[in-house]
Amino acid sequence: MSLAEQLVEMGFHQNQIDSAIKTGKSANLEQAIDWITTHENEIAAGTASGSEPVLNLSSSGNTTTATTTEAQSEVNSLKCDECGKLLKDADTATAHALRTNHSSFSECTEAIKPLTAEEKEEMKKKLQERIVARRKEQQIADEKNAIEMEKKRISDAKSLLEIKQKREEDEMKKIAEANRREKLETQLAKQRAIEQIEADKRARRERAAAEKSGGTVEDVPAPKPQHVATPQPTRQYDECNLQVRLPDGSTVRQIFKAADRFEKVMEWVREKQQSRPFILVQNYPKKDFGENDNHKSLTELGLVPSGSLMVKELAHFQT
Repeated sequence: MSLAEQLVEMGFHQNQIDSAIKTGKSANLEQAIDWITTHENEIAAGTASGSEPVLNLSSSGNTTTATTTEAQSEVNSLKCDECGKLLKDADTATAHALRTNHSSFSECTEAIKPLTAEEKEEMKKKLQERIVARRKEQQIADEKNAIEMEKKRISDAKSLLEIKQKREEDEMKKIAEANRREKLETQLAKQRAIEQIEADKRARRERAAAEKSGGTVEDVPAPKPQHVATPQPTRQYDECNLQVRLPDGSTVRQIFKAADRFEKVMEWVREKQQSRPFILVQNYPKKDFGENDNHKSLTELGLVPSGSLMVKELAHFQT
């Protein structure tokens, strides 16, 4: 809203607004109000000498030219027929019409008395109170808007954090499932190898018993060969791709050797964390790593080829 529109809304006349902006060079609302209240008489004199009516006015005088001329010379103000308010000139009446939507005005011989010093001071006080109230309303609106924006920012950050945590949990589940399948395949391959060895031993014992009883080796049926699936070679990893989520929600990554001890990971996280004591925890499968794990290798702790850990700060600790 421009300065002129603000002054119109506060009830000032158009000639007062023009004088404050053009003559007084007012740059803001306070300067404009101060100019109007301190130059009231000058503004009124300038209006009386140079203004021209711009509204269609009704008059109740005689129809003769002389009478009309005489009545016009006695006109000292304009009167709003709808609310009875006295107005200085046509510009003031136009401003009044814009504010109130009143459209009926008549000429009036009653002169508008200039404001006394007390009235000017009272008007200035009321205007200052309106300015303070308007600023307070704007401040409340700004604070409310800032609160809503902060709530939205927190909500968006929380949603992003939840998405990130869900993604990390899914990744940890995939890693754990791959490790479980690999261990199961290794166990099945070992079991099949043991069963084949036992079958070979049993066949040799049966052949030896047949030879001792005088039979021939051919009389003993040979054991049926059992199909043993060739176990898949276990892949050997020499590196550990480790990601750690810090308490502030950020994630750091580092590649360690599979033979590195867990204490090396703790030292690396301590450099990133730089806060009170903490421990590292694994969300899936659930595990808290303590001091007993510091001397174990990352392979022994099941963190190879990759793992995802979280920093858990210790609220209470002994020194």
